[in-house]
Amino acid sequence: MRRIAAILMAGALCAGCNGLVKPEVSGPTTDTYFSIFSGFPLPYFYMASAVQWNEEYAVTTAHTPLIPYEKYRCSTGCDLVFIRHKANGKVPTWRTAQPGESITAAGASPYLVGGSGRGKVYPAPFINSNEDSGELYAIHDAPIAKGMSGGPVLAEDGSVVGINMGIYSISLNNVGDHPGLRGAERISVFIPYSVIQREWALLQAKLQPTDERRFATIK
Repeated sequence: MRRIAAILMAGALCAGCNGLVKPEVSGPTTDTYFSIFSGFPLPYFYMASAVQWNEEYAVTTAHTPLIPYEKYRCSTGCDLVFIRHKANGKVPTWRTAQPGESITAAGASPYLVGGSGRGKVYPAPFINSNEDSGELYAIHDAPIAKGMSGGPVLAEDGSVVGINMGIYSISLNNVGDHPGLRGAERISVFIPYSVIQREWALLQAKLQPTDERRFATIK
């Protein structure tokens, strides 16, 4: 496992796409995320996706610039932010991904329609050399495209197991000999549930003193 992580951290994430995604105007996946856009001074210049975490907060990727309503940024410098966003409908169920399980990567696109791709989860971890966080991200091989960053990685039972983050070029980097990536046609990187849950616990600890003071004042 350490050997796989050490080799994969030599590369960098890139933008764009790594395969054809299925256009979706409506459907079961389009209800699991929403589009977000950059704010002032470049309103609507950048677009990404976000997933509702609970009734009051949603999660998305930190590399999307000028995100409005940002409340908390990852403690390690990883590619994750929580934003204030009230749930509009059912909040998804979250859980840990299992290596080998089938998933669907979903998210928005610049063409104002959703997109999705099918794949499976791989056991190899990923460390992004473009950041200093040392975070262990997760890998699936479903195609993703620009705008799907922050969109959900959905298990077959409908649970969200993470959010899409970026792609790693296998044409520029030889990964064919990795035992943890055998058979992968592409590498799509996602932020796993474990990282999101850890950062949510830290955000709760940060918010709690304020909540306690508010309660004391009301009482």
